[in-house]
Amino acid sequence: MNRKSSSESSRIPIEKQMIRLDESSATWVFAQQAVARLLVAFKFFLLARLLGPHSIGLIAACLMALSIAESLTEMGMSHALIQRREMLDQRGLDALWTATAVRGLLLTVALYAAARPIAHLMSIPEGTTVLQMVALVPFARSMVSVRVVIAQRQRRFRTVALLTTTFVMVDFLVSAVAAYTHRDVVWVLAALPLSEFMRAIASHIVFSTRPRLIFDTKPLGEIMEYGRWVWMNSLLTVIVNQLDRIIIVKSFGVLTFGLYQTASRLAQFGVADCGIALSQYLFPNFSEVARQDKNRAVRYAMSLFSHLGTIALVVATFLCVAAHDIIRLALGDQWSGAVPFFRVFVYLMAAGVLVGLLTAYLRGTGRPSRVTRATVVQLGVLLAMSAVLVPRIGAIGVAFSAMTSVFVCAALMLRDVLSDAHDQVRQLLPIATVGIPAAALIVILGQLLSPLPYHAVGLGLVSALALVLPLQRLRAGFSLTT
Repeated sequence: MNRKSSSESSRIPIEKQMIRLDESSATWVFAQQAVARLLVAFKFFLLARLLGPHSIGLIAACLMALSIAESLTEMGMSHALIQRREMLDQRGLDALWTATAVRGLLLTVALYAAARPIAHLMSIPEGTTVLQMVALVPFARSMVSVRVVIAQRQRRFRTVALLTTTFVMVDFLVSAVAAYTHRDVVWVLAALPLSEFMRAIASHIVFSTRPRLIFDTKPLGEIMEYGRWVWMNSLLTVIVNQLDRIIIVKSFGVLTFGLYQTASRLAQFGVADCGIALSQYLFPNFSEVARQDKNRAVRYAMSLFSHLGTIALVVATFLCVAAHDIIRLALGDQWSGAVPFFRVFVYLMAAGVLVGLLTAYLRGTGRPSRVTRATVVQLGVLLAMSAVLVPRIGAIGVAFSAMTSVFVCAALMLRDVLSDAHDQVRQLLPIATVGIPAAALIVILGQLLSPLPYHAVGLGLVSALALVLPLQRLRAGFSLTT
């Protein structure tokens, strides 16, 4: 986006900025996330009802293996391309695409060859064929045009949103048809690599690019220097995010893992998805604002953190209080064992939203090493608490350990942000003056109204009223980015 359009957008009232539909509007990011996560939610609930906890546990275990493998080889080059001051020339872009494609191909070959050993290691020998199916995903994803990353750097959110959403719909439709006709895990997961290959082809058509293989890493020197911190953080993050799941599946079996993973996913739909969209929008914006005025960037970050923290606390508390009704209505009585996990995970996801915001700020201002340091501490807390709690209280101890570790990570990263401007700490007051009282009121009303039928509806209305002011202030906070 050029400077002229940027200056023109700064004169638009904030109410209009949030609903405008030009390329750089945040509306597209949130619409993409809303549609994508809604479809993923429908798909997940459909599979949960049709296949049951055991099959969901099998799918989750195989996707966990994929996530670990992708994170182990994440080079962070797309983040570096968005954050760096100068754009690469065409030769550099071709070299970047080549490096990404080679990484995807090698990862696919390695995962396919190691499918059987991985399945036995995870105590799911029946998962070999499923692992071979999902092994195709990294190669498909690596084929996407590098111009998609450039569009994110230029804040062309509309183009990226339309491209991504289209193929989320394709995945949903193919998976839904496969679930109803075959009710087999392999057929259901076949939609994932198919939609990724189609998205890659479409990206080259949309951005009019022709893939060129250039095996030259010289143009990527600066990008790889930045990317190594992103890679290191990705490695640590996947260990942190998947360690609890590995403990569950190895110690308590696939059935418990299905309950655990389902509760986590359901909590994510309720709390974290807005934060994911916000992070996608904020990273290029923090990068752009910091290039011009770092003080303005930290004011922007703290303003958003304060109001987003208030919203996350209120929403998480409502979901915790109404957990039993939500699980029963969404998944059925066979999933009642997921309720305790869900009540813990909604707070984990609330903290995760704030971690995403802080990560976007620290990476956007050129300090990915701070994110890595906080993730190391998070891993240490998770390991120490799991060792203490799991033998005493079982699987729920893993959930408590994961939640606590995320809060510790958020606290460390917040301290790093505040080090840029100590006077901004006063912006945290709304969390104490609005968020905590509103959450306490929801808990009290939940206890008083619990004998009444449909009491969750009343709690929902109270929560919605409590969110009116924080949402207005959060929307106003976006004015600092223009």
